[in-house]
Amino acid sequence: MPKKGGKKDRRLLKPDWQENHVYLVQFPRIKMIPSASPYCLKLETWLRIADVPYTNISNEFKHWSPKGQVPFIELNGRTFSDSNDIIDHLKKELKNPDQRLSSQDDAYSNAIHALIENSLKWVYMYARHKNNKWFFGPDGFGPHTKGLKGALVKIFGKMRFAKEIKNAVMANGIGNQTPAEVVQFAKDQLKAVSVILGDKDYFFGDIPTTIDATAFAHLAQLVYTPQIDPDIKKYMETCTSNLVQFVERVKTRYWPDWNNATQHLYFNSNWKEQR
Repeated sequence: MPKKGGKKDRRLLKPDWQENHVYLVQFPRIKMIPSASPYCLKLETWLRIADVPYTNISNEFKHWSPKGQVPFIELNGRTFSDSNDIIDHLKKELKNPDQRLSSQDDAYSNAIHALIENSLKWVYMYARHKNNKWFFGPDGFGPHTKGLKGALVKIFGKMRFAKEIKNAVMANGIGNQTPAEVVQFAKDQLKAVSVILGDKDYFFGDIPTTIDATAFAHLAQLVYTPQIDPDIKKYMETCTSNLVQFVERVKTRYWPDWNNATQHLYFNSNWKEQR
């Protein structure tokens, strides 16, 4: 029987669903990084960390959650949206990689989450506000926008993304900053995250938890997608190298299919078979 929560008043993309199997609806792959959306990358990485069985479904630039969001999931005949809400639900219903954390650890994790998802992310959002041409270029969604239908997606999708990003960065306030100010802001935020991680493999020791999926997804955007100034990546490599090593560590352990996902836009979720 479908579990409580989520939305059931919509046509499912996967009507013949399997019980307790997650159907992850997200944007198509791109060549720079498995997903240009940190929320899609976070959720898929979390599913791998938690070892939850899932199947990818492309939203094909036309499928959105009832709240107008991507990613979203279908689970047991219901739809759940917002990556953070989805993870919270899955932790209760399926698996919880944070189960070993103390109350103090949970509080600390929430603070790190706020630093990364409510602060650091605006660095690359600012960059995308200033230059989002690559979004639908050959290394972005370009390979998915061929033919007449693809051309329309490219035109209107680009307009939609540009508008949403502009509205977001201007509402946040960072849109009014100069590139030099954003670079300094980036360095300050990266330094803070670097100090918190220290010499640990993951934020809470040797075993990854939810915050590691969050950190990886956002830091990977800084490492693998265009930024406002190359000095940001240089700073990461020289002054916060532990963050670069962290990204590589998570990538190696949970994304053995990284090259297939990016070079060949591989969308299969049987990632363990490629170890």
